[in-house]
Amino acid sequence: MEAILYYLLKVSIGTAVFYTTYFFLFRKSKGFVFNRCYLAGSFIAAFIIPLLTFPTYSPFSPVTIFFSGNRVSRAWTSELKAKTMESDIGLADVLLYGYLIGLVICLARLIVGYIAAARIGKNCKEVNIAGMKVWVAEQKDMAFTFLDKIIIGKNLLGNASLEMVLHHEAVHSRERHFYDIILSELLLALQWFNPFARFHAQAIRNNLEFRADDRVISVSDKQEYQYTMLAMALNSINSPLFTAINSSNLQKRMIMMNAKNKNRFVSLSRLAILPVFALLLLSLSGKKTVAISDSGSGIEQSSQQVQEDPSDSINSIEGINKYLSKNLKYPNDARSAGLIGTVRLYARVSADGIIQQVLEVKPDEEYIEYDEVVIIGYMGERSENLEKINSYRHKTLLTEGKRVIESLPKLEITDFQGKLVQFNFRFDLRSTYDRSKIWEPDIDLETIDLISK
Repeated sequence: MEAILYYLLKVSIGTAVFYTTYFFLFRKSKGFVFNRCYLAGSFIAAFIIPLLTFPTYSPFSPVTIFFSGNRVSRAWTSELKAKTMESDIGLADVLLYGYLIGLVICLARLIVGYIAAARIGKNCKEVNIAGMKVWVAEQKDMAFTFLDKIIIGKNLLGNASLEMVLHHEAVHSRERHFYDIILSELLLALQWFNPFARFHAQAIRNNLEFRADDRVISVSDKQEYQYTMLAMALNSINSPLFTAINSSNLQKRMIMMNAKNKNRFVSLSRLAILPVFALLLLSLSGKKTVAISDSGSGIEQSSQQVQEDPSDSINSIEGINKYLSKNLKYPNDARSAGLIGTVRLYARVSADGIIQQVLEVKPDEEYIEYDEVVIIGYMGERSENLEKINSYRHKTLLTEGKRVIESLPKLEITDFQGKLVQFNFRFDLRSTYDRSKIWEPDIDLETIDLISK
Protein backbone atom coordinates (compact mmCIF):
# COMPACT_ATOMS: atom_id res chain seq x y z
CA MET A 1 0.00 0.00 0.00
CA GLU A 2 2.81 2.34 0.88
CA ALA A 3 4.38 1.72 -2.52
CA ILE A 4 1.19 2.89 -4.26
CA LEU A 5 1.04 6.04 -2.15
CA TYR A 6 4.72 6.72 -2.82
CA TYR A 7 4.11 6.32 -6.56
CA LEU A 8 1.15 8.72 -6.44
CA LEU A 9 3.31 11.23 -4.59
CA LYS A 10 5.89 11.08 -7.38
CA VAL A 11 3.15 11.47 -10.00
CA SER A 12 1.81 14.52 -8.17
CA ILE A 13 5.26 16.11 -8.04
CA GLY A 14 5.77 15.49 -11.76
CA THR A 15 2.36 16.98 -12.61
CA ALA A 16 3.06 20.05 -10.47
CA VAL A 17 6.41 20.66 -12.18
CA PHE A 18 4.98 20.19 -15.68
CA TYR A 19 2.03 22.50 -15.03
CA THR A 20 4.24 25.15 -13.43
CA THR A 21 6.45 25.05 -16.53
CA TYR A 22 3.40 25.57 -18.74
CA PHE A 23 2.05 28.35 -16.53
CA PHE A 24 5.21 30.46 -16.66
CA LEU A 25 6.44 29.68 -20.19
CA PHE A 26 3.54 28.76 -22.50
CA ARG A 27 0.28 29.93 -20.92
CA LYS A 28 0.21 33.21 -22.88
CA SER A 29 1.61 31.73 -26.08
CA LYS A 30 -0.57 31.30 -29.17
CA GLY A 31 1.25 28.14 -30.17
CA PHE A 32 -1.89 26.14 -29.50
CA VAL A 33 -0.79 23.01 -31.36
CA PHE A 34 2.50 22.87 -29.45
CA ASN A 35 0.69 23.57 -26.18
CA ARG A 36 -1.74 20.76 -26.94
CA CYS A 37 1.09 18.27 -27.43
CA TYR A 38 2.95 19.50 -24.34
CA LEU A 39 -0.07 19.47 -22.03
CA ALA A 40 -1.28 16.01 -23.03
CA GLY A 41 2.22 14.53 -23.28
CA SER A 42 3.43 15.90 -19.95
CA PHE A 43 0.26 14.76 -18.18
CA ILE A 44 0.97 11.21 -19.38
CA ALA A 45 4.71 11.53 -18.68
CA ALA A 46 4.01 12.35 -15.03
CA PHE A 47 2.58 8.83 -14.66
CA ILE A 48 5.29 7.09 -16.70
CA ILE A 49 8.50 8.64 -15.32
CA PRO A 50 8.15 7.14 -11.78
CA LEU A 51 7.80 3.69 -13.40
CA LEU A 52 11.07 3.96 -15.30
CA THR A 53 14.18 2.29 -13.95
CA PHE A 54 17.67 3.13 -15.20
CA PRO A 55 20.76 1.00 -14.57
CA THR A 56 23.77 2.50 -12.82
CA TYR A 57 27.09 0.72 -13.06
CA SER A 58 29.50 0.32 -10.18
CA PRO A 59 32.69 -1.75 -9.89
CA PHE A 60 33.02 -4.26 -7.04
CA SER A 61 35.71 -6.56 -5.76
CA PRO A 62 35.41 -10.21 -4.69
CA VAL A 63 34.23 -10.62 -1.11
CA THR A 64 33.49 -13.16 1.59
CA ILE A 65 30.38 -12.65 3.72
CA PHE A 66 30.09 -13.62 7.39
CA PHE A 67 27.22 -13.24 9.87
CA SER A 68 28.16 -12.47 13.44
CA GLY A 69 25.27 -14.19 15.21
CA ASN A 70 21.64 -15.14 15.27
CA ARG A 71 20.19 -12.24 17.20
CA VAL A 72 16.93 -11.95 15.32
CA SER A 73 15.59 -15.44 15.82
CA ARG A 74 17.09 -15.74 19.33
CA ALA A 75 16.05 -12.52 21.05
CA TRP A 76 13.15 -11.00 19.20
CA THR A 77 10.98 -13.82 17.88
CA SER A 78 8.65 -14.10 20.85
CA GLU A 79 8.19 -10.34 21.14
CA LEU A 80 7.51 -9.94 17.44
CA LYS A 81 5.00 -12.76 17.32
CA ALA A 82 3.04 -11.01 20.05
CA LYS A 83 3.09 -7.75 18.15
CA THR A 84 2.07 -9.28 14.83
CA MET A 85 -1.12 -10.52 16.45
CA GLU A 86 -2.32 -6.93 16.44
CA SER A 87 -4.47 -5.92 13.47
CA ASP A 88 -4.46 -2.16 13.71
CA ILE A 89 -5.17 -0.25 10.51
CA GLY A 90 -2.34 2.14 9.81
CA LEU A 91 -2.37 5.62 8.34
CA ALA A 92 -1.30 4.26 4.96
CA ASP A 93 -4.40 2.05 4.83
CA VAL A 94 -6.69 4.97 5.66
CA LEU A 95 -5.07 7.15 2.99
CA LEU A 96 -5.29 4.43 0.35
CA TYR A 97 -8.94 3.67 1.09
CA GLY A 98 -9.72 7.40 0.98
CA TYR A 99 -7.94 7.65 -2.36
CA LEU A 100 -9.94 4.73 -3.79
CA ILE A 101 -13.21 6.28 -2.64
CA GLY A 102 -12.33 9.55 -4.37
CA LEU A 103 -11.29 7.65 -7.51
CA VAL A 104 -14.61 5.81 -7.65
CA ILE A 105 -16.52 9.10 -7.27
CA CYS A 106 -14.55 10.75 -10.09
CA LEU A 107 -15.01 7.78 -12.41
CA ALA A 108 -18.73 7.74 -11.61
CA ARG A 109 -18.85 11.42 -12.57
CA LEU A 110 -17.32 10.60 -15.94
CA ILE A 111 -19.80 7.81 -16.52
CA VAL A 112 -22.72 10.10 -15.67
CA GLY A 113 -21.35 12.70 -18.11
CA TYR A 114 -21.08 10.12 -20.86
CA ILE A 115 -24.64 8.91 -20.24
CA ALA A 116 -25.90 12.51 -20.38
CA ALA A 117 -24.14 13.08 -23.70
CA ALA A 118 -25.36 9.78 -25.12
CA ARG A 119 -28.92 10.57 -24.06
CA ILE A 120 -28.86 13.95 -25.82
CA GLY A 121 -27.28 12.45 -28.94
CA LYS A 122 -29.84 9.65 -29.06
CA ASN A 123 -32.73 12.11 -29.28
CA CYS A 124 -31.09 14.28 -31.96
CA LYS A 125 -32.02 14.49 -35.60
CA GLU A 126 -29.28 14.35 -38.19
CA VAL A 127 -29.27 17.14 -40.79
CA ASN A 128 -26.81 18.40 -43.39
CA ILE A 129 -25.82 22.06 -43.10
CA ALA A 130 -23.27 23.56 -45.50
CA GLY A 131 -21.91 20.11 -46.30
CA MET A 132 -21.50 19.18 -42.61
CA LYS A 133 -23.37 16.54 -40.66
CA VAL A 134 -25.00 18.17 -37.67
CA TRP A 135 -27.18 16.65 -34.97
CA VAL A 136 -30.06 18.90 -33.89
CA ALA A 137 -31.37 18.61 -30.31
CA GLU A 138 -34.64 19.85 -28.89
CA GLN A 139 -32.85 21.89 -26.20
CA LYS A 140 -32.34 25.59 -26.91
CA ASP A 141 -29.12 27.60 -27.26
CA MET A 142 -26.99 24.46 -27.21
CA ALA A 143 -23.79 23.91 -29.17
CA PHE A 144 -21.16 21.34 -28.28
CA THR A 145 -19.10 18.48 -29.68
CA PHE A 146 -19.18 14.95 -28.32
CA LEU A 147 -16.82 12.46 -29.92
CA ASP A 148 -17.00 13.59 -33.55
CA LYS A 149 -20.65 14.70 -33.38
CA ILE A 150 -21.59 18.36 -33.62
CA ILE A 151 -24.79 18.92 -31.62
CA ILE A 152 -26.71 22.20 -31.66
CA GLY A 153 -30.00 23.42 -30.25
CA LYS A 154 -32.99 23.52 -32.58
CA ASN A 155 -33.47 27.28 -32.21
CA LEU A 156 -29.98 27.96 -33.64
CA LEU A 157 -30.90 26.72 -37.12
CA GLY A 158 -32.08 30.15 -38.18
CA ASN A 159 -29.53 32.12 -36.16
CA ALA A 160 -27.34 34.57 -38.08
CA SER A 161 -24.28 33.34 -36.19
CA LEU A 162 -24.88 29.67 -37.01
CA GLU A 163 -21.96 29.55 -39.43
CA MET A 164 -19.49 30.71 -36.78
CA VAL A 165 -20.93 28.29 -34.23
CA LEU A 166 -20.55 25.37 -36.63
CA HIS A 167 -17.07 26.47 -37.60
CA HIS A 168 -16.03 26.45 -33.95
CA GLU A 169 -17.46 23.00 -33.31
CA ALA A 170 -16.04 21.69 -36.60
CA VAL A 171 -12.54 22.49 -35.32
CA HIS A 172 -13.21 20.41 -32.21
CA SER A 173 -14.62 17.56 -34.30
CA ARG A 174 -11.97 17.61 -37.04
CA GLU A 175 -9.01 17.75 -34.66
CA ARG A 176 -10.48 15.13 -32.30
CA HIS A 177 -10.37 17.35 -29.24
CA PHE A 178 -12.68 14.98 -27.40
CA TYR A 179 -9.83 12.50 -26.89
CA ASP A 180 -7.69 15.15 -25.18
CA ILE A 181 -10.58 15.88 -22.84
CA ILE A 182 -11.37 12.26 -21.96
CA LEU A 183 -7.65 11.61 -21.43
CA SER A 184 -7.30 14.61 -19.11
CA GLU A 185 -10.40 13.64 -17.15
CA LEU A 186 -9.18 10.07 -16.66
CA LEU A 187 -5.74 11.21 -15.54
CA LEU A 188 -7.34 13.80 -13.28
CA ALA A 189 -9.47 11.08 -11.71
CA LEU A 190 -6.30 9.08 -10.95
CA GLN A 191 -4.91 12.01 -8.97
CA TRP A 192 -8.08 13.81 -7.98
CA PHE A 193 -6.44 14.92 -4.71
CA ASN A 194 -3.79 16.99 -6.51
CA PRO A 195 -4.82 20.61 -7.23
CA PHE A 196 -2.13 20.87 -9.90
CA ALA A 197 -3.77 17.98 -11.76
CA ARG A 198 -7.01 19.95 -11.81
CA PHE A 199 -5.17 23.03 -13.11
CA HIS A 200 -3.49 20.88 -15.75
CA ALA A 201 -6.77 19.35 -16.94
CA GLN A 202 -8.38 22.78 -17.11
CA ALA A 203 -5.41 24.10 -19.08
CA ILE A 204 -5.97 21.34 -21.63
CA ARG A 205 -9.61 22.34 -22.04
CA ASN A 206 -8.80 26.04 -22.26
CA ASN A 207 -6.12 25.47 -24.88
CA LEU A 208 -8.56 23.52 -27.06
CA GLU A 209 -11.03 26.39 -26.84
CA PHE A 210 -8.27 28.88 -27.66
CA ARG A 211 -7.41 26.82 -30.73
CA ALA A 212 -11.03 26.66 -31.96
CA ASP A 213 -11.55 30.40 -31.29
CA ASP A 214 -8.39 31.24 -33.19
CA ARG A 215 -9.49 29.26 -36.25
CA VAL A 216 -12.92 30.95 -36.25
CA ILE A 217 -11.71 34.57 -35.95
CA SER A 218 -9.19 33.97 -38.73
CA VAL A 219 -12.11 33.83 -41.19
CA SER A 220 -14.88 35.66 -39.27
CA ASP A 221 -15.48 38.96 -37.57
CA LYS A 222 -13.92 38.76 -34.12
CA GLN A 223 -16.30 41.19 -32.40
CA GLU A 224 -19.39 39.46 -33.76
CA TYR A 225 -18.02 36.09 -32.67
CA GLN A 226 -17.41 37.38 -29.15
CA TYR A 227 -20.97 38.66 -28.94
CA THR A 228 -22.17 35.20 -29.95
CA MET A 229 -20.11 33.62 -27.15
CA LEU A 230 -21.59 36.02 -24.60
CA ALA A 231 -25.13 35.35 -25.80
CA MET A 232 -24.71 31.61 -25.31
CA ALA A 233 -22.74 31.77 -22.04
CA LEU A 234 -25.82 31.59 -19.82
CA ASN A 235 -26.84 28.24 -21.36
CA SER A 236 -23.63 26.34 -20.66
CA ILE A 237 -23.94 22.59 -20.25
CA ASN A 238 -22.20 21.28 -17.15
CA SER A 239 -20.45 18.09 -18.24
CA PRO A 240 -16.78 17.10 -18.13
CA LEU A 241 -16.94 15.54 -21.59
CA PHE A 242 -18.19 18.41 -23.76
CA THR A 243 -16.23 20.86 -25.86
CA ALA A 244 -18.65 23.70 -26.33
CA ILE A 245 -18.72 27.24 -27.69
CA ASN A 246 -20.54 28.28 -24.54
CA SER A 247 -17.96 26.81 -22.21
CA SER A 248 -16.58 28.45 -19.07
CA ASN A 249 -13.60 30.79 -18.72
CA LEU A 250 -14.94 33.22 -21.30
CA GLN A 251 -12.82 35.99 -19.85
CA LYS A 252 -9.61 34.06 -20.53
CA ARG A 253 -10.78 33.28 -24.06
CA MET A 254 -11.58 36.92 -24.75
CA ILE A 255 -8.15 37.96 -23.47
CA MET A 256 -6.42 35.36 -25.62
CA MET A 257 -8.33 36.39 -28.75
CA ASN A 258 -7.37 40.03 -28.25
CA ALA A 259 -3.75 39.30 -27.32
CA LYS A 260 -1.01 39.87 -29.86
CA ASN A 261 0.92 36.88 -31.14
CA LYS A 262 4.44 37.35 -29.80
CA ASN A 263 6.92 34.94 -31.38
CA ARG A 264 9.96 36.38 -29.65
CA PHE A 265 11.89 33.87 -27.52
CA VAL A 266 9.26 31.18 -28.23
CA SER A 267 11.82 28.64 -29.48
CA LEU A 268 14.11 29.38 -26.58
CA SER A 269 11.34 28.86 -24.03
CA ARG A 270 10.42 25.54 -25.62
CA LEU A 271 13.97 24.32 -25.15
CA ALA A 272 13.41 24.72 -21.42
CA ILE A 273 11.35 21.54 -21.55
CA LEU A 274 14.53 19.47 -21.93
CA PRO A 275 16.08 20.30 -18.54
CA VAL A 276 12.65 19.93 -16.90
CA PHE A 277 12.29 16.40 -18.27
CA ALA A 278 15.89 15.60 -17.36
CA LEU A 279 15.38 16.84 -13.80
CA LEU A 280 12.26 14.74 -13.32
CA LEU A 281 13.92 11.67 -14.80
CA LEU A 282 16.81 12.00 -12.38
CA SER A 283 14.67 12.67 -9.32
CA LEU A 284 11.55 10.53 -9.86
CA SER A 285 12.70 7.48 -11.84
CA GLY A 286 14.00 4.33 -10.21
CA LYS A 287 17.65 3.28 -10.11
CA LYS A 288 18.98 -0.25 -10.49
CA THR A 289 22.63 -0.83 -9.73
CA VAL A 290 24.47 -3.23 -12.02
CA ALA A 291 27.56 -4.73 -10.45
CA ILE A 292 30.72 -5.09 -12.54
CA SER A 293 33.03 -7.53 -10.83
CA ASP A 294 36.75 -7.01 -10.62
CA SER A 295 38.85 -10.14 -10.30
CA GLY A 296 41.92 -8.16 -9.32
CA SER A 297 43.54 -8.18 -12.76
CA GLY A 298 40.95 -6.01 -14.42
CA ILE A 299 37.23 -5.57 -14.95
CA GLU A 300 35.51 -8.50 -16.58
CA GLN A 301 33.76 -7.91 -19.89
CA SER A 302 30.44 -9.26 -18.75
CA SER A 303 28.28 -7.68 -16.07
CA GLN A 304 25.30 -8.95 -14.14
CA GLN A 305 22.48 -7.37 -12.26
CA VAL A 306 22.84 -7.64 -8.53
CA GLN A 307 19.33 -8.88 -8.00
CA GLU A 308 18.93 -12.02 -10.09
CA ASP A 309 15.20 -12.51 -9.72
CA PRO A 310 13.36 -9.70 -7.92
CA SER A 311 10.06 -11.56 -8.23
CA ASP A 312 11.18 -14.30 -5.78
CA SER A 313 10.13 -13.76 -2.19
CA ILE A 314 12.10 -14.61 0.94
CA ASN A 315 10.35 -16.54 3.71
CA SER A 316 13.13 -17.13 6.25
CA ILE A 317 16.10 -15.44 7.92
CA GLU A 318 18.33 -17.98 6.21
CA GLY A 319 16.92 -16.76 2.91
CA ILE A 320 17.91 -13.18 3.75
CA ASN A 321 21.42 -14.37 4.70
CA LYS A 322 21.73 -16.21 1.40
CA TYR A 323 20.53 -13.18 -0.54
CA LEU A 324 22.96 -10.85 1.22
CA SER A 325 25.82 -13.30 0.63
CA LYS A 326 25.12 -13.33 -3.11
CA ASN A 327 24.53 -9.63 -3.59
CA LEU A 328 26.73 -7.67 -1.19
CA LYS A 329 29.92 -6.41 -2.84
CA TYR A 330 32.94 -4.45 -1.73
CA PRO A 331 33.00 -1.20 -3.80
CA ASN A 332 36.17 -1.19 -5.89
CA ASP A 333 37.04 2.44 -5.16
CA ALA A 334 36.67 1.82 -1.42
CA ARG A 335 38.92 -1.22 -1.64
CA SER A 336 41.54 0.67 -3.66
CA ALA A 337 41.54 3.42 -1.04
CA GLY A 338 41.90 0.89 1.77
CA LEU A 339 38.59 2.05 3.19
CA ILE A 340 37.00 -0.03 5.94
CA GLY A 341 34.20 0.79 8.34
CA THR A 342 30.72 0.13 9.68
CA VAL A 343 27.39 1.09 8.15
CA ARG A 344 24.10 1.09 10.06
CA LEU A 345 20.82 1.39 8.16
CA TYR A 346 17.13 1.08 9.06
CA ALA A 347 14.73 -0.61 6.64
CA ARG A 348 11.03 0.11 6.93
CA VAL A 349 9.12 -2.99 5.83
CA SER A 350 5.50 -2.66 4.74
CA ALA A 351 2.72 -4.88 6.03
CA ASP A 352 2.98 -7.05 2.92
CA GLY A 353 6.78 -7.43 3.19
CA ILE A 354 8.01 -4.81 0.70
CA ILE A 355 11.03 -2.67 1.58
CA GLN A 356 9.31 0.68 1.67
CA GLN A 357 12.10 2.98 2.81
CA VAL A 358 15.74 2.79 3.88
CA LEU A 359 16.78 5.34 6.50
CA GLU A 360 20.31 6.40 7.33
CA VAL A 361 19.36 7.89 10.68
CA LYS A 362 17.58 5.96 13.41
CA PRO A 363 13.96 7.09 13.75
CA ASP A 364 12.33 7.50 17.14
CA GLU A 365 10.58 4.14 17.19
CA GLU A 366 11.22 0.50 18.08
CA TYR A 367 13.22 -1.63 15.68
CA ILE A 368 14.44 -5.16 15.15
CA GLU A 369 18.21 -5.64 15.10
CA TYR A 370 19.39 -7.98 12.36
CA ASP A 371 22.65 -9.97 12.60
CA GLU A 372 25.77 -7.97 11.89
CA VAL A 373 26.99 -8.71 8.38
CA VAL A 374 30.75 -8.71 7.82
CA ILE A 375 31.99 -8.12 4.26
CA ILE A 376 35.61 -9.09 3.68
CA GLY A 377 37.30 -7.67 0.60
CA TYR A 378 40.70 -8.81 -0.66
CA MET A 379 43.72 -6.87 -1.84
CA GLY A 380 46.86 -7.98 -3.62
CA GLU A 381 49.26 -6.65 -0.98
CA ARG A 382 50.43 -8.76 1.90
CA SER A 383 48.90 -8.16 5.32
CA GLU A 384 51.85 -6.19 6.62
CA ASN A 385 51.62 -3.78 3.68
CA LEU A 386 47.88 -3.10 3.87
CA GLU A 387 47.01 0.48 4.74
CA LYS A 388 43.47 0.69 6.08
CA ILE A 389 41.40 3.79 6.70
CA ASN A 390 38.64 3.25 9.22
CA SER A 391 35.56 5.39 8.58
CA TYR A 392 32.12 5.15 10.18
CA ARG A 393 29.20 5.72 7.76
CA HIS A 394 31.39 6.48 4.76
CA LYS A 395 29.28 7.47 1.76
CA THR A 396 30.65 4.77 -0.56
CA LEU A 397 30.02 1.97 1.93
CA LEU A 398 26.68 3.51 2.93
CA THR A 399 25.54 3.51 -0.69
CA GLU A 400 26.43 -0.18 -1.09
CA GLY A 401 24.53 -1.21 2.03
CA LYS A 402 21.52 0.88 1.05
CA ARG A 403 21.54 -0.52 -2.48
CA VAL A 404 21.36 -4.13 -1.33
CA ILE A 405 18.64 -3.50 1.24
CA GLU A 406 16.50 -1.66 -1.31
CA SER A 407 16.90 -4.57 -3.73
CA LEU A 408 15.61 -7.16 -1.25
CA PRO A 409 12.66 -9.14 -2.63
CA LYS A 410 9.37 -9.37 -0.81
CA LEU A 411 9.89 -10.61 2.75
CA GLU A 412 7.25 -13.18 3.64
CA ILE A 413 8.49 -13.25 7.21
CA THR A 414 5.74 -12.39 9.68
CA ASP A 415 8.21 -11.07 12.25
CA PHE A 416 9.48 -8.42 9.83
CA GLN A 417 6.26 -7.31 8.13
CA GLY A 418 5.20 -3.83 9.15
CA LYS A 419 8.36 -3.37 11.23
CA LEU A 420 11.56 -1.35 11.23
CA VAL A 421 14.70 -3.50 10.83
CA GLN A 422 18.23 -2.38 11.68
CA PHE A 423 21.02 -3.69 9.42
CA ASN A 424 24.69 -3.46 10.43
CA PHE A 425 27.31 -3.95 7.70
CA ARG A 426 30.98 -4.12 8.66
CA PHE A 427 33.42 -3.76 5.76
CA ASP A 428 36.96 -5.05 6.24
CA LEU A 429 39.97 -5.79 4.03
CA ARG A 430 42.30 -8.80 3.97
CA SER A 431 45.31 -9.76 1.92
CA THR A 432 44.75 -12.07 -1.03
CA TYR A 433 47.56 -14.22 0.33
CA ASP A 434 45.59 -14.71 3.55
CA ARG A 435 42.44 -15.78 1.70
CA SER A 436 42.94 -19.46 2.42
CA LYS A 437 43.61 -18.88 6.08
CA ILE A 438 40.98 -19.14 8.75
CA TRP A 439 39.34 -15.78 9.24
CA GLU A 440 39.57 -14.48 12.78
CA PRO A 441 36.93 -11.79 13.27
CA ASP A 442 37.26 -9.20 15.97
CA ILE A 443 34.21 -10.39 17.90
CA ASP A 444 33.55 -12.19 21.17
CA LEU A 445 33.86 -15.93 21.71
CA GLU A 446 30.10 -16.44 22.09
CA THR A 447 29.51 -15.13 18.60
CA ILE A 448 32.29 -17.31 17.18
CA ASP A 449 30.62 -20.36 18.76
CA LEU A 450 27.33 -19.39 17.09
CA ILE A 451 29.02 -19.14 13.69
CA SER A 452 30.61 -22.55 14.15
CA LYS A 453 27.27 -24.27 14.80
